Amino acid sequence: MSASFAEAAARRWRGRPVSLAFAGSSAGQAVGAGAATALVAGIFLLLIGLPLGLVLVQAFVPDLFDPAARAVTVTLEPFLTALSEKRAILAITHSLFLATVAALTATLLGGLYAFVLRRTDVPFRGFLAATPWLVFLTPGYLKALAWVLLMSPNGYLAQFGLLPPWLGDAFFSPAGLVFLHTLNLFPLAYFMINAAMVGLGGEFEDAARTVGASTLSAWLRINLPLLAPAIALALLAIFAEVLADFGMAVTIARTVNFGLLTYGIYAATNDFPVDFALAGSQALVLLLMIVAVLVADRMLRRQRSLRLISGRARPARIYALRFWRWPIVGAGILIALLAVHLPLVAIALRAVCRTLGQGLVANNFTWRFLDQAVTLAHPSNAALLRSLGFAALTAFVSVAVAILLAYRLDHRRPIQRQIIIGVSLASVAIPGIVLGFGYILVWNRLPGFRDLPVQVYGTWPLLVTSYVAAGLPYALVIVMSAIGQISPNLVDAARLH
Repeated sequence: MSASFAEAAARRWRGRPVSLAFAGSSAGQAVGAGAATALVAGIFLLLIGLPLGLVLVQAFVPDLFDPAARAVTVTLEPFLTALSEKRAILAITHSLFLATVAALTATLLGGLYAFVLRRTDVPFRGFLAATPWLVFLTPGYLKALAWVLLMSPNGYLAQFGLLPPWLGDAFFSPAGLVFLHTLNLFPLAYFMINAAMVGLGGEFEDAARTVGASTLSAWLRINLPLLAPAIALALLAIFAEVLADFGMAVTIARTVNFGLLTYGIYAATNDFPVDFALAGSQALVLLLMIVAVLVADRMLRRQRSLRLISGRARPARIYALRFWRWPIVGAGILIALLAVHLPLVAIALRAVCRTLGQGLVANNFTWRFLDQAVTLAHPSNAALLRSLGFAALTAFVSVAVAILLAYRLDHRRPIQRQIIIGVSLASVAIPGIVLGFGYILVWNRLPGFRDLPVQVYGTWPLLVTSYVAAGLPYALVIVMSAIGQISPNLVDAARLH
C-alpha cells in the first residue's frame, strides 16, 4: 500500500512541473503575441495616427504650437467657418458626389476585370493582367497631366484632328473626372476582389447546381455575398482615394471650376501666413466623411466576414467565353490604351517637345530634356536615382509592416480591426501636404520628438518615414483583404506539424 501510494505521489509530482511548464509556456506565448501586436500597432499609430491627430487638433486648438500665442484656447470657429462658407459647402458636395460615383464605377470595372481574368478562358491573359499593375504604378498626377495634354483645345489629339469639340467640352466636366478616376483606380478594386476570388472554390456553385440553381442565380445569391466584404473594402478604399486625390483637383477640376476639398486644403496651407486651422478643419471634414461611411458599412454588415480559403476548397470553375472572347479582349485592350499607353505617349511627346503650342513640327523637337535626365552630373538624374532608392526602401518597409500588422489584427477583436482600417482610410483621404504638415508638427514642435539626441527633422530618414506612412494604408488594406480569406483551420493544421 505504501509503495503504491509512493508511486502515485511520485507520478503526481513528476507531472506537476510539466503542467506548470506548459501553463507558463502558454502564458508566455500569449504575452509575447500581445506584445508583438501592441508593438506593430504602436508603430502604425506613430507613423500615421500621431501626425494625423496633430493636424486635426489644429481645427480646435489653432494656437497650440504658435510660439507667439500667450494662451492656448479651444474654439470651434475654424471648423464652423469651414462648414459655413459657400465655397467650402460646394467643395464638400462636389467631393462627395465625385467620390461616390467614381467608387461605384471603378469597383464595377475592377470586379469585372478580376472575374474575367480569374474565372474565364480569356486569351492574352498575361497582357491583360499587366494592365492593372501598370496603371497602379503610374502616378495619378502624371496621368491627369497627360490627359490635359491630350484633350486641350491645342492638345495632341486636336493637332491630329481626332478631337471633336463636343468631346473636349464633355471631358473638362464632372463626367471627365469620373472617367479618369475610374481608369485610374479600378486596379485597387481588382487587387482586392481578385485576392478574395482566389479562395472562392467551386464547392458552393456545385452545391447550388445540385438543387437546380442556374449559374447566374448561384453568383447572385452565393458568390457575390461571399465576396461582399472585399467589394465593400474596395468601395471604401476608392471612395477615400478620390476624396484625397490632388492631381485631378489641381488640374482638371480647377480648370472647370469644380472645387474639391483637397484643393481647398492646399490653398489654405499655401497662403501666407499659413491658415493651418482652416486646413485642419477641412481635413477633419474629410475624416468625418470616411468615418460616416465606415459606420454605415459596419451597421449593414454586423456579421464576421466569411473565410473562403480552407483545406476543403475545390478548384474553381472556369467559364468558356466562346464568341465573347474577342469582344472582351478588345475591351481589355481599349482599357489598357486609355489608362496606360495613350497617357504615356502624351508624356513622351511632351518630353521631346520644347512647347505644346508649336505642335509636332521638326523645329519643336529636342533631346535636351532627356539628355539632362540621363546625365550623371545633372541634378535631375541625381533626383531620379534618389527617388528610385527611396521608393524601393519604402516598398520593402511598408509591405513588411503591413503583413505583420494584418496578421496580428486578423487574430484580434473586430473593433481593433475597424479602428486600424478607419485610421488607414482616413490617412488615404488626407492629402500628402497635410500629412507632411503633421510630420513637421511632430518632429519640429512636439516635445519629446524635437529633443531627441539624434537629428531626425530635415533628414532623409524622416522623408522615407513619411513615404512609408503614405504607402502603408494601401499595402495594409490589400494584405488584409487577402489574409482575411484564410480559414483559421489552416493555421491550426500548420501548428500541429
